[in-house]
Amino acid sequence: MSSRRPARARLEAMFCIVALLGSSLPSRADGQWGGTVVATTDYVFRGVSQTYDSGALQASVDYQSTSGWFAGSWVSNVDPYPFGSVSAELNLYTGFGWSLSPDFSARASYTRYLYLWDSRPRPYDYGELAVTLGFEDRLAATVSYQPDSTRYATPGYVRDRPAWGYELTGRWPLWRQVGFVGGVGYYDLTRLYGVGYWSGSAGFSYTRGRLDAQVTRYFSDATVRRLFDEASADGRWVASVAYRF
Repeated sequence: MSSRRPARARLEAMFCIVALLGSSLPSRADGQWGGTVVATTDYVFRGVSQTYDSGALQASVDYQSTSGWFAGSWVSNVDPYPFGSVSAELNLYTGFGWSLSPDFSARASYTRYLYLWDSRPRPYDYGELAVTLGFEDRLAATVSYQPDSTRYATPGYVRDRPAWGYELTGRWPLWRQVGFVGGVGYYDLTRLYGVGYWSGSAGFSYTRGRLDAQVTRYFSDATVRRLFDEASADGRWVASVAYRF
């Protein structure tokens, strides 16, 4: 099993890379390139700090075709476990989006989570399938499935187990360039640790041109602290600044 998993991970990563490169083969008039550069005081993912209450620099680049196909990559420094060894998380993703009506849209995607320069002796890479239903640019409901979720928590290291995620996120204008941002999610880790947990966030954003600044407070239930100890983001305030291009 250990020999098959790295091979599968390489194949899935190659699939994402091929999709990203393939999407750029048509003329540039057929689609649009974009990206972001972000500085944040903490990288919080589903209620868990991936940098142990430390800052992170992040960047992304993506391509959106006029037919609905998209692909891209996202990278951040991470230190999700207190081993004092900083590595990088690279996400490669591809998918398809389509309009259901003037107000509603849908998207299906696959993301491969890869950890680079990771000194830990065990692998942590995994994949995720997700389907999202969106209302304008304000609300999005997502169901995600990880067929080979792999992670470390207080009960120990678990690999290649299925996990589910259910999320509702929103962004609502309040006054001029100021808006409310927030979300809530439930993450089913029953096949990993026999439990699931809730987490969410609420805050404010300020947008001016290509710049977007946010201040967000994260919260989560007691299960997150039992599983991830000090990496729980419950009660934590995070500030970030993003530049879109």
